[in-house]
Amino acid sequence: MPTWDLTFFYNSPHDERIKIDLEEGFNKAKQLKQKYYSKLSDPSLTSSQMKEFFVEYEDLVTKVGLTAQYANLIYAADTSNELYQKLAAVCDDYLAKIEMELSFSKPSILKQSEHKLIEFMESEELKDYRHVIEKLLKSKQHVLSEDAEKVLAAMYNSSRGGFQDLYQRLTSSYIFEIEVDGMIRTLTEPQMRSLRMHPDKDVRRRAMKILLDRYEKDQLVIEKTYNSIVKNYDTEASLRNFQEPISMRNLENEVEDEIVKTVIEVTTDNSPLVHRYYNWKTQKMGLTLTLADIYAPLMKERKEYSFDEAKEIVLDAYYSFDEEFGQIAEYFFTEKRIDSDIRKGKRGGAFTSYVVPNKKPFILMNYTGNMNDIMTLAHELGHGIHGVLASKQNIWNFHPPLVMAEVASVFGEMLVMDAVLPTLSEEERMAFIASKIEDTFATMFRQNMFARFEITSHKMISDNGSATWKELSDLYNQELKIMFGDSVIIPDEYHFEWSSIPHMFHTPFYVYAYNFANLLVLALYEQYKIEGKSFVPKYKELLSSGASDSPEKLLQRVGIDINQKDFWKKGFEFIEKEFLSKLD
Repeated sequence: MPTWDLTFFYNSPHDERIKIDLEEGFNKAKQLKQKYYSKLSDPSLTSSQMKEFFVEYEDLVTKVGLTAQYANLIYAADTSNELYQKLAAVCDDYLAKIEMELSFSKPSILKQSEHKLIEFMESEELKDYRHVIEKLLKSKQHVLSEDAEKVLAAMYNSSRGGFQDLYQRLTSSYIFEIEVDGMIRTLTEPQMRSLRMHPDKDVRRRAMKILLDRYEKDQLVIEKTYNSIVKNYDTEASLRNFQEPISMRNLENEVEDEIVKTVIEVTTDNSPLVHRYYNWKTQKMGLTLTLADIYAPLMKERKEYSFDEAKEIVLDAYYSFDEEFGQIAEYFFTEKRIDSDIRKGKRGGAFTSYVVPNKKPFILMNYTGNMNDIMTLAHELGHGIHGVLASKQNIWNFHPPLVMAEVASVFGEMLVMDAVLPTLSEEERMAFIASKIEDTFATMFRQNMFARFEITSHKMISDNGSATWKELSDLYNQELKIMFGDSVIIPDEYHFEWSSIPHMFHTPFYVYAYNFANLLVLALYEQYKIEGKSFVPKYKELLSSGASDSPEKLLQRVGIDINQKDFWKKGFEFIEKEFLSKLD
């Protein structure tokens, strides 16, 4: 299976240029501070000077961004390698020092009068940075003094960032032994999770019990880690004058608190769709389902796909949608920018990495050969296509907020689903639709459940000073019951499944973005099915826009109003019409 070629960045982790580039970046940051420290807050600041600062800042971030990307990629490929650990740590230290030097910029710019900032926004010379200035204005009440911003930047790696790294190192080191088909196998976490699709219920249930019991054994470390991350995040949100901890993420995502609350509320209200489906699956399989069985295959023989077969399926789907999409996706394979191999120490899950607008994202995944992995490949290539198309933007407008970052990935999954369905037999088609329903529920209802757990657990920790393993597990169990009702049995070990959800540790309040984006995609995909090829240019423009405007305004251009509660309900109507109604 393919592994990526990281010589695009450096010859090896021993390359002397790594340290040179980091040092040059740090020196450039100090020079920027010296040059612009007083200038940015000076009332006589001109549009030309402001643009010069933006451009010089971009040059610096591009240089150190590529170095940091390399360090993170090589570390993710083998988190057990001490050299890679040290390289990632050195990069983190340099980035923290650089961020400290540059922490003056926001407070300095915001010393300008509102009138002057609006004048800059309307300046032709600064047209490419209009939205950057607009976001600065919106964040004004949440930006701290220069000294406070410097302290937060300096302390990150030894506080929240340190605990996040501890969690990743700990959980990436997990190795599991399990008997499958009469043989004792040693598996990584991604391989264990793939056993949820095993046709033997005993294998599925034993695999998830072994996996989740492993987290329970480290409950002391994980409980402390989660509490520390939550308290640090919430303290920062409070210092920055946010009404609620999630509001800090919402501002970063450029969505109003009320819209996020509406999405969570509407999704929770539609939980009976989940109950209905799993009651159907119980009857179909003639088996009393537990949570370990929710991804169980309907067909006794699980079809396996080689990586080359997965590649062909996904590329065909993207090429059928649009020639440019197909070409961009194919370059990931020809340029060796995918690592799909499974190895001890490799980070679990999947991600797409694009740091600067250079049209060269990289993908990590753990390919085990089932249809879900084909969907994961489609998903990550969607991210990659988004990163390539958005490379027309400057670095300030490059990275879409989380609620938009998942749009292209989920849209890609829908393309592959529609491409695969006609090639299947009736039995295979039913099994695939069921699998897609389960995947959709995982992306929407499950992530919504995580978001509800995060909101409540953050409040619990804030109100009580901390939360015990049992308190957090009991809270998670309550959320499981809301999502699944009585449609499945909840084994005891699932009460602490929360501890195995990395996003809640790495990026608090990230998870709702999956549901948000999935509902957006259902609307966009419905529009594509109605409009056909005439939809493609509009969709390309949406992805190419990156973060050059707010999600609300970008989506308005393709006819979507995210302020309307009825809009969010349409996604569930789509699930009913396109998925659930097709089950016998």
